[in-house]
Amino acid sequence: MLEFAQPAALWTGLAISLPIIAHMAYRRVTKKYAFPSLRFIRPSSIPRTGKKTPSDIPLLLLRILFFVLLVCLLADPYWNERVSAENDSNKEEIILAIDLSPSMTGGNALEEAKELALGILNQNQGNTGLLAYGNGGLQEWPAGTDVDLLKTGVAKLEHGWKKGDAQIMLERAPSLFSRNASRKKLVIISDFQRGDWQSAFRDLSALGVDFKMLGVGKGDKMGGRSANRSVVEARAVPAGPGKIRVWAVVRNWEDKKIDVKLSLWAGGEERENKRVSLSPLGSAQGQFLLPAGDFSTAMIRLNETDFYPLDDNRTISLAAPPAKRFGFWYDQSNHPETAEESEFLRNAVLSSGDSGWNRWQINQDNADAIRMGDSQAELEFLMILGMESWFQEENLGPEFLEFLEQGGSALVTPGERFSSTSSIFNQNNLMEFSFLRVAGGANFNSVPFRIAALESGSPLEQVFSGKSARDLYLTSIQRFGILKNIDESLVVPVQDREGRPLAVIRNFKTGGRLVFLTFRLSSKWTDLPLRNSFLPLIMELTKSTVSSSSTTAWPILEPGDSWGEEDTFSAKIPGIYRFQEQLLEVILSPVESSPDIFENVEIEQALGGQFKDLKSPSPQDGWLENNDQSLWLWFAIAATILLIIEMLWSRPQLDSSANPTIKNA
Repeated sequence: MLEFAQPAALWTGLAISLPIIAHMAYRRVTKKYAFPSLRFIRPSSIPRTGKKTPSDIPLLLLRILFFVLLVCLLADPYWNERVSAENDSNKEEIILAIDLSPSMTGGNALEEAKELALGILNQNQGNTGLLAYGNGGLQEWPAGTDVDLLKTGVAKLEHGWKKGDAQIMLERAPSLFSRNASRKKLVIISDFQRGDWQSAFRDLSALGVDFKMLGVGKGDKMGGRSANRSVVEARAVPAGPGKIRVWAVVRNWEDKKIDVKLSLWAGGEERENKRVSLSPLGSAQGQFLLPAGDFSTAMIRLNETDFYPLDDNRTISLAAPPAKRFGFWYDQSNHPETAEESEFLRNAVLSSGDSGWNRWQINQDNADAIRMGDSQAELEFLMILGMESWFQEENLGPEFLEFLEQGGSALVTPGERFSSTSSIFNQNNLMEFSFLRVAGGANFNSVPFRIAALESGSPLEQVFSGKSARDLYLTSIQRFGILKNIDESLVVPVQDREGRPLAVIRNFKTGGRLVFLTFRLSSKWTDLPLRNSFLPLIMELTKSTVSSSSTTAWPILEPGDSWGEEDTFSAKIPGIYRFQEQLLEVILSPVESSPDIFENVEIEQALGGQFKDLKSPSPQDGWLENNDQSLWLWFAIAATILLIIEMLWSRPQLDSSANPTIKNA
C-alpha cells in the first residue's frame, strides 16, 4: 500500500486550487481587425451569464495533476508491502547475532537480548538462524534451523569472560545465509560497548546483507551505563616483619561523587572493610593489613551493587613474587678485567635484593638464549662487559636493540679500545655521541678524577646523602672515555668535576633503559668496586624499569591469553592459578568496564550500510515483515514529464499574418 514518510506535507495540497482559480479568472481577448466601414454591421446584444466556468479544461486537468504529484513528492511516498511469511518464506532469511561479551552482564543486557531474540523468533515463521559470539568461541545455527531448536539455544546462552570481538561475528555471519536467499537480514543484538566494537569493520551492503541494530543494556533503572565502579588494580607488598599490605585502586565511571564500601576477604571471611570516597570520574586507593603466611590468596570486593557486577572484585596472590633475572654478555676469552668486573657486578646485584619480595637471581641460560636470537627468553637485566669487536663480529646489535625495545634494562661498559665501543654504539643506533679520547691515558694517573656533586633534587641525590655521599665523592677514577656531541635525548646523571659524563642513559618509550658507563668496573679504571657506596648506584641508574617489576607479583593474563611455550596455560576465568610451579593471575579485561558505547553514525560507517535506528521492536509492529520501497524517484519523473507537456501546451501562438490586412466589405 502507498504510504508517506512526511504526511504533514500533504497540507500543501491546498495549492491545487491555484490553477482552478487562474482558469476561472481568465478572459479571452477579442482579436481586432481593421474594417473600413460600420455601415453593414448589425448590432447584437452580448448574453450575460451569472457564473463563470473554467476555460481550456484539458490544460486545467494537466496542471491539477502536476500539483498533485508535486504534493506527493514533498510527502516522500513509498510502497509499504506487507510480506506474507507463508508465501515468501523461501526468499527472506534472518540471522540473529547475539553478543555474549562480559559487558553484556551490565544492566541485565543479556536477559534483555534473550527476550528480544525470542520475540523475533515468535514473529518470524521463515528461515531463521542464530549466531552467538563473544564467549570465547562461536555458537552457530544456520538459516533454516527449526524454530524450537533456536529457542532452546537462546535460552541456554551465557556470557563469556574473554574480551568481546565483533569482527569475528561480522566475518562469519554472511556465511550462515543460504545461497538461494533473495533477501538477507542480519539482526545484531548487543550493548555496542566501544571496547568490543572499536576495531570492527565490514561492508555488509557489498555482500547483499541488510542489517538491523538492537541496543540493549541501557541501564535506565540503575542510573545509566556510567553508574559503575570497578576494582582496576590490586597488589600485595611486605609491610614489615610478619605483615603484608594489600592495596587496591577503585575507579568511578560516573560523573558524580560517591562513597563505596571496600572489603578484604581471606580464608572465606571478611577480614577488614573501609569506606572509600570516589571523586567524579576519579580513582581512590584502599589499603589493608594481613598477617604474613596465614593466607595464600585474598579478594578485594566492592559491596554496593552497580551497573556492571563482574568488575566489583579481584583476587590476588599473597605469596612472594618470583625473583628477577639477570645475566651477562662478554668476550669468551676470559679477560682478567672481565672476570673481575663480572664477579663484582654479580655480587652487587644479588646484594641489592632480599630473601622475600625483592629477589634477584642470575639466569645465564636466558641471557645466552637472547644472545643466540631467542626473543622469547625472559630477562629483566642484561650487563654487557667490555663491548668491543666481538660484539660486532657476532652481529649482536639487532638482538640487543630488540631486548631494549621490549622493555629490558641493560648496563654496558667499554672495551680496552674505547674507540671501537663508540663506533658500535653509533653503527647500531644505540646512542648518538662522539668519542674524543681516554682521560688519564694508558698509564696510571697521579691525580685521580672525582665524581661531581649530584644534581639537587634528583633521585640519585636523594639516595646518596650523608656518609654514603661522602664515600661516593671520594671515589677515585683513573681512566674514563671523554664524550662530546651527546644527543639531547640522552640523560647524563653522573659527571666528573669538570662536567664530563661518567654515565649516559637512554630511555626507550616501551620502558627499556640503556646505561653506558664511560669506565670499567675494575681496579685498573676505578676504585668504586672497593667502596660500599657503589652497591646501590648500579641499581639506581637502572631503576626506572628494573625495579618496576618488583610490584608485579606474578604474570598477569586476561581471558583468552596463553602462557608458556611447550606446555601452554590458557586463561579462561579470572582467578589465581598455579601452572608448572608458576602462579598466574587472570583478570577481567579492563576495557569491558568502560560505559562508552558506539554512536549511530559510527556503526553505519563500520558496517557500510544504511543505518536503522536502535529502537527495540514491539510484537505488534511487524517490522520484520515490512518491505518498504521508495517511490520518490518515480513521482519526480512523472512530475517532470507533466511539466514539460504543460510548457509545450501553453506556449504563446504566433500570428500567421505579419502585417494586418484591410478587409473590404
